[in-house]
Amino acid sequence: MTLSSGMEAVAPSLPLSRRGRRRLSLSMLAARDELTTPPPACPGKWDVANVLKSLRGCLPVSRAAAATLIVMVEKTRPEDWEPLGTPFIYAHNATLMGWTGLSRSALQRHIRELAEARFLVPQDGRNGQRGRRWQGQDGEMRVGFNLAALRYRWPELLALADQARQNRERIQFLRTAIADLNEIVRARAECLGQDDAATEAARIMLARLRVRRIETLEGLYEAMVTLHETLDRAGKEGTQPHPVENPDKSERYTPKVRPMGPENGAHYTNTKNIQSSYEVVPVAATGRKRIEAMRRAEPEFPDRPSAETGRSALRGFKGTALFYLEICAGLREFCTSARPSSEDLIVGAEYLSGRIGVSHHAWGQACVVLGRLQAAICVIMMAARLERGAIIHRRDAYFRALVERGATSRLYLDRSLYALRDSRSRETGMLVEAGIMRSRSQTYQNRGKPA
Repeated sequence: MTLSSGMEAVAPSLPLSRRGRRRLSLSMLAARDELTTPPPACPGKWDVANVLKSLRGCLPVSRAAAATLIVMVEKTRPEDWEPLGTPFIYAHNATLMGWTGLSRSALQRHIRELAEARFLVPQDGRNGQRGRRWQGQDGEMRVGFNLAALRYRWPELLALADQARQNRERIQFLRTAIADLNEIVRARAECLGQDDAATEAARIMLARLRVRRIETLEGLYEAMVTLHETLDRAGKEGTQPHPVENPDKSERYTPKVRPMGPENGAHYTNTKNIQSSYEVVPVAATGRKRIEAMRRAEPEFPDRPSAETGRSALRGFKGTALFYLEICAGLREFCTSARPSSEDLIVGAEYLSGRIGVSHHAWGQACVVLGRLQAAICVIMMAARLERGAIIHRRDAYFRALVERGATSRLYLDRSLYALRDSRSRETGMLVEAGIMRSRSQTYQNRGKPA
């Protein structure tokens, strides 16, 4: 088309709108036209919410805008995400500000950002009041934000989630590889006396936790590999034997050496080397007799307990099966007999550990560190305390703390068992006393009645 005035042709622009109306961009218009076509998938409400939460830092919008979108998805009804339904938000700005804790300007900025990314489609009415409906030429029209646009973004979101999972696995692999090399580098640097290399390895180890970019982590890994190769070459050069001048091997006889003296524990004779008269005089410092005397000597601290006794958390406490059944009533449910054996107690304590909140992994660690019997007694002790009204926060962590103390010989189960035994004795005494008082009161009541 030619213009008579000589002006150049201008590309058609978007239609002008009145002041106060929403300015629609090309991507927003494309998202609106997209709603007229069948969606590629119809995911559920919580599937969409979980995927968005896992991609909060990977979406083409800011983290704050992604959080606003997640809140809007969570406020919809599950049945609206069915194939015949339409997820829609009718809430006013004040309601949205209450849900998200944002200001009005921040909320509008997030809505604009999400609309530009085609994650939602704003549907404005004649007066812009959401939550109301008005009658137009084409019938009834809803006013608010249409979240059905997420159905068209679902394949892209799944691909992005798969890529994010691969990135997380790659990041974890690089961090683990750097940590494995760090142990070797620190050990070699300590052997070679290179403090600068150890300091650099510590810096790389600290930096790997602060970095989430794969390219930066790969650079840190390469730096650790270079450091490892440098120390490896330095170690090989240090251990390589230096060339020495070998003595002349043309000598026919070996040179004379100094004879062995008393400090070497040698034996000297005072007679000639004749079989009929051969007398050996030991001149070493008491020789073998001194070693035998040291082996048979009493310990310097006889009252100190042995290593086995020190490792035992029971400290010599003797407890029968009936004793453990008396202090812990919940254990009876998992014992098959009235007089269970130690193996039955251990099996019952293993089942009881799951009831009181101890994980199977913690139970396995306790069996390795403390032994199965002491691990079972720890569980019984915790259950007995809980039955008596004790409050134990984070029970699995409390049980792991007991195992850690037992590994360093700082666990004293005998004290806790003695305390539980005394508590049981007091409870039994109070019950007996209450029974006596009840029988006496019954006797006094019967005396007053006529025969």
